Amino acid sequence: MSEDLFYNRDRNISGITAPVVFSDLSLTPVYGSRVDFTSKILAYETNDSYMNIIPDSLNNLSVSYKLRYDVNEEDCTQLANFFESKEGYQSFDFNPDNSGIYKSKSGSFCENYAINYINNNHYEFAVDISVDQAPSFFNWKDSYFLNFDLLIWSTGYSYKKYDIVYTGVNTNELNNFFYCSGDNLSSASNSPTGVNTAWSQDFFFSPDIGFQNDVKIQVTKLEFKNSFPLRIKTKNNTAKFDVNYKFTNISNKQLLSMLHFLENKAGYRKFRHQIPAVYNRPKVYYCPQWTHTWKYNDHNDLDVTFIEDALGIIPTDT
Repeated sequence: MSEDLFYNRDRNISGITAPVVFSDLSLTPVYGSRVDFTSKILAYETNDSYMNIIPDSLNNLSVSYKLRYDVNEEDCTQLANFFESKEGYQSFDFNPDNSGIYKSKSGSFCENYAINYINNNHYEFAVDISVDQAPSFFNWKDSYFLNFDLLIWSTGYSYKKYDIVYTGVNTNELNNFFYCSGDNLSSASNSPTGVNTAWSQDFFFSPDIGFQNDVKIQVTKLEFKNSFPLRIKTKNNTAKFDVNYKFTNISNKQLLSMLHFLENKAGYRKFRHQIPAVYNRPKVYYCPQWTHTWKYNDHNDLDVTFIEDALGIIPTDT
């Protein structure tokens, strides 16, 4: 005698109606959840360590929300049932959390989920939610991912550090955002284009003390059999280097400013940055990926990866 357990494994739970929208579950992810931003680009190194960088599509910037929920069995069942009901290909609207940093997003997809059975009626539910059909440049002025209120720079206004303003000084609209480097009462002198400007389009944010950079001197080495190696300089820019920064316990306001800066660069647009110590020559970088982690209320971690372009030129029309 055999027991018939034949059924479609698209759904592992029966007898429960999945919520129509994710927000109906009214659950908030726990601290330690994170958001990974990744740029899909074609990048290759040319002569003298110069970089050629091309976004592969208008949807080149994708986001993966890696969230954890501490829930009871009933809520855990509802979460599992909801995500399985989408079968991996049906999109849904999704509000990441109640911090107000991110917008509610449509076009979200569940990649996978996992359940940790901690103890009686206590479960940890982890889920990966991807937003990878997001042409962010179609909503460049208001931000595609962030809860960002557009401010138009004007005189006689009290701006705070990390405020973001928009001006019309550049032909390329993407290059009209400026970031406040210090509290100020706005005037012509400290305007984005003023002689004593309080605004910047550089990546001026200060990373954690204690970061490390590794400089590999690039040289061609010929290995002669039964002899010594011969080193030959075959190109310029032999000491270019990339950096990874950590920003720990930063406020929501600083985080939002940094996330906006990075989203505006879309993972491939270049920007100027001055290494905070030792080095006294500025560099040009692009940032292909960054990760935000919620630590606790109004405290966040941000990890960024910068790739240097030794050409050192920032186009004004791209």
